Amino acid sequence: MQVRCQRCGWSLNLGREWMAASLQEADEKKLKYCQVECGKCRHNIKVPIKQMRRFVPRSTPGSGR
Repeated sequence: MQVRCQRCGWSLNLGREWMAASLQEADEKKLKYCQVECGKCRHNIKVPIKQMRRFVPRSTPGSGR
């Protein structure tokens, strides 16, 4: 899944393993967003959990399906 920084416009790619781990943590803590730090300007990017669920395969633990 690709995410673009709102401040500098830099695009970064989130891996499925990272997203699956983040989804598992979000389910435990009942979060609606996950924060990712931009590698260029170090600005925090909010990624909605609902959007992340669409990119993780159903068989992956932590997908919530």
